[in-house]
Amino acid sequence: MNKATRPLLFTWIALMALLATTAACALLRLGWLNTAVSLAIACAKASLVAIVFMRLRRAPALLRLAAVAGAVMLALLIGLSMTDYATRDALTAPWQQPATVAPRLGSR
Repeated sequence: MNKATRPLLFTWIALMALLATTAACALLRLGWLNTAVSLAIACAKASLVAIVFMRLRRAPALLRLAAVAGAVMLALLIGLSMTDYATRDALTAPWQQPATVAPRLGSR
């Protein structure tokens, strides 16, 4: 195996293992923890792709700064969206009964 392709192969194997972990986690009944675990695995996959395939480890400082700025902006947008969602009141029409939904597979 070529020395230059070894990190790419190991990264691909790690991505496939994380994919299998995500698929296995989707089959478990963990409730809200399913979402948290899936997001953590997705962050690990994105980090692997950015570091290895985008070569950010050896990239110039300006390119690394642009990647970090993009990640910070994404975190800021997600954080602001979550605070908006958390502070909203549930408004229902006074003549309408709240609908009850049967629980789906994977939630409690």
